[in-house]
Amino acid sequence: MNEQTEKSRGSLFVVGFVLWGAVFVALFFMWKQRNTELAAKTDPDAELVMIEGNGSSDVPDSESTAVPEPVEIAITWPEEGVRDFALTDSRNEALSKNDLLGKPWIASFIFTRCAGPCPRVAAAFKQLQKRYPEPNVNLVTFTVDPDYDTPEVLTKFASFWEADLDRWFFLTGEKDTIYNMVHKDFLMPVAPSPDPTPGWEIIHTTNICLVDATGKVIGKYNSLKEDEIVLLRRDLDALLDN
Repeated sequence: MNEQTEKSRGSLFVVGFVLWGAVFVALFFMWKQRNTELAAKTDPDAELVMIEGNGSSDVPDSESTAVPEPVEIAITWPEEGVRDFALTDSRNEALSKNDLLGKPWIASFIFTRCAGPCPRVAAAFKQLQKRYPEPNVNLVTFTVDPDYDTPEVLTKFASFWEADLDRWFFLTGEKDTIYNMVHKDFLMPVAPSPDPTPGWEIIHTTNICLVDATGKVIGKYNSLKEDEIVLLRRDLDALLDN
């Protein structure tokens, strides 16, 4: 009788040991899976599997850290070209679209009290003036702050940049006229700053635009990037060779 009891106890011990072992193994794998999930959520280097074509991922949008690649949007400028305009240059003389016909020209958009990139845009124009010394290319700088940039102010600005006023024009006029041209003809952004601290009163583009001899915009180039200035010169040279 005692021998049978001892055998029963031994069997129960073995069964119990196996059951507890199974529980321990299950708990271990549950713990490991949980840590893996947490690591995937918190590790900034965790891979996000993207579905090709629509850019969605296998994690909720609120948790996704994927940053989309910038997309270059093609711009189609109006076929009719830059609208007719009559603005005032730094010499307080009228300048119209007709005065610019017959030669390619380059347009920039700055303001004289700018504390941001405007001096670099003007510097790019100064270099273009040196590269094209012959009077077969015009440079046209539109102020985006015409209420402040009077012809007198623009004269001082032009003098500082050693501008040849016979082919580098600084234009001012009605704000609505200039802004409509920037928006609708050149398809570039310009707007009053929501936080107009001194020197940062206007939000505007650093792009410069190439206009052909008929007055049609044919290209834009970031004036702060040397490789894009090279592209501008290539496109301008092609116009001049035709």
